[in-house]
Amino acid sequence: MLTTLVSFIVLLVILIFVHELGHFLAAKILGVRVLTFSLGFPPRIFSKKIGETVYQLAWIPLGGYVKLFGEEPGEEVPEEERHRSLNHKPVWAKSVIVLAGPFFNIVFSVFALWLLTWASGIQHAGTVLGPLDPESPLARAGLMRDDLVREVDGTPVKYFDELIKAERESGGRTLAVTVERGGALRTFEVVPERKTGKGVFGDEESYWTAGFVSRGVPLLREARPSGPAGKAGLLPGDLVVSIDGEPTPDWRDVVRLIQGRPQAERQNQDGSAVPIVVEVERGGALLSFTVTPDMEPSQDLEGKTTFTPLIGISPELEILREPVGPARAFALGVSDTWRMAKLTVLSVVKLLQNKISAKLMGGPIMIAEIAGKTARDGLADFILLMCFISVNLAILNLLPLPILDGGQFVIFLIEGIKRGPISLKAREITQWVGVCCLVALMVLVFYNDISRLVTKFSGPPAAQVEERSD
Repeated sequence: MLTTLVSFIVLLVILIFVHELGHFLAAKILGVRVLTFSLGFPPRIFSKKIGETVYQLAWIPLGGYVKLFGEEPGEEVPEEERHRSLNHKPVWAKSVIVLAGPFFNIVFSVFALWLLTWASGIQHAGTVLGPLDPESPLARAGLMRDDLVREVDGTPVKYFDELIKAERESGGRTLAVTVERGGALRTFEVVPERKTGKGVFGDEESYWTAGFVSRGVPLLREARPSGPAGKAGLLPGDLVVSIDGEPTPDWRDVVRLIQGRPQAERQNQDGSAVPIVVEVERGGALLSFTVTPDMEPSQDLEGKTTFTPLIGISPELEILREPVGPARAFALGVSDTWRMAKLTVLSVVKLLQNKISAKLMGGPIMIAEIAGKTARDGLADFILLMCFISVNLAILNLLPLPILDGGQFVIFLIEGIKRGPISLKAREITQWVGVCCLVALMVLVFYNDISRLVTKFSGPPAAQVEERSD
């Protein structure tokens, strides 16, 4: 609980500071007086005036603001002070100031991802094959679990991403796949097939696949002490040998046996999970533990709540790190930030098209839960979450609602087109519309957050379980 609270506050303070810093610096550079720089909303915890600006920290960490001289509509500004007033600046200057906040959120994501990638490199899975679908092109061609793929069409491969790229770009032509098996090299002719599946937003997507699957050794990296497995006695470093007597040579077998069984075998009539027997190898000895999974709620694209049996474990992944220089790391930071922005925009579009449910939207409680989880998973995961939320904050602030940066930008554009300020009444109306929209949005996300909490603690009804990765 403490980790969740601290990580949530750290995340919000950093992202709010970055956003407001953009407005602050742009205003300073363009000669607008900054009256207040606030992290959080009143009541005030601490404040100090330095020069012409009051810097303050406030109790409600759900936002912040930069108050500028002359920003209020109809505000009386003495003639000799107009060069420091926001509303007396040209349209381009006001636009730069209002867009600087979202811009800084984007810059933060690029910069953080650049440093993270440069410092830690790119993480890849190796090319040792996991359990293959018996009907896949690879299996039909004769490849097997634990084969080490060395080459595709004569090109050496080291990372699993290269295998996926080869099958996706094959266009259906035959691939010569060379593997190492039992110390000897063997080459197989594999013909990828075209498949259709669901994309991120449920849209139909077709792609070429040979059926490559990476190996996942069922060695535990984590068995959360507060989770069912941790309470039952499982520990990090345990090797899962079997579940309910069925061998688990790969992590996918572990997931399948916890979540993929027929509903009657994994859920009691009252909705609770059926206990499972997990056998592990620890220090050369075999130990058995009886674990009762938690039924964790999740929502599909339509907002339907489903429940998944989870026991609070994660695998020790076989990760290969590819060193990356500063130039390539920066390019990857830009491309990853672009993908986050594209995903955010598509999410907003799909919401407006009613292709995904508004029930999926989350507020502070959901962000806090995710922040706590990623903080426990490690600094790298927490930084990735900050980057994603920073990009979300930038995009959502650009929506044309009057109270947001995007709405202010639209107002400035209108003023530029009509070569004069819009009327005070029109300003007041747009502000009220913006406030009403924002309040409605906050009510919705808080309602969703509370509904998720109620569902989580009340547990599932009978016969309502679907599969999800542990």
